[in-house]
Amino acid sequence: MNAGPRTFSDKIREICFPVSDNSMNDDDDDSEFAQLIPGVKRLHNDRVNVYQQRSRKKPAPRTKRPGIESQETGFPAESTPTRDTHFNSGLQKKLQRKIKQGMIRPESRIDLHGYRQVDALAALEAFLNDALQNSYRVVLIIHGQGYRSQSDAVLKPLVQRWLANQSQVLAWCPALPRDGAAGASYVYLRNS
Repeated sequence: MNAGPRTFSDKIREICFPVSDNSMNDDDDDSEFAQLIPGVKRLHNDRVNVYQQRSRKKPAPRTKRPGIESQETGFPAESTPTRDTHFNSGLQKKLQRKIKQGMIRPESRIDLHGYRQVDALAALEAFLNDALQNSYRVVLIIHGQGYRSQSDAVLKPLVQRWLANQSQVLAWCPALPRDGAAGASYVYLRNS
């Protein structure tokens, strides 16, 4: 090393990186390593490509199922899944809770019991347009639970699919028992 005084960093270098008299090259290291662990080959590249073994298959494109349209309504029967509750993503949680708990009383209501599908949609559209013109915020739609239907409920899923396709509807949820429970829905409308 240097002839001058040794510093602390010099002492650390001597401890961590001792200078050996016999200089070894990479070939000696390879042969010693191969003797210690047989069957292991030296990598010629520092990086390992883990994706090399993967096959590059593209996923099959999704095919659209043809929409099943009801003969009576012309409204796609399976265009959107039916759900009891829907809240627009921009609606505040506090407002959502108020709607669910019935704290905001409906300003108008329509009873669709006994209506056929076509008549129910026409009445519902006229009712919603009237509610928007009168600047109502919450309305009640009584659609029934479908207990008297021959198979499943007819009007409830139809109304929910129709509401899902309306831009002026911000939210809907089942009504409280005093207003009809699962046979009715509170609908929150956009400000006009």
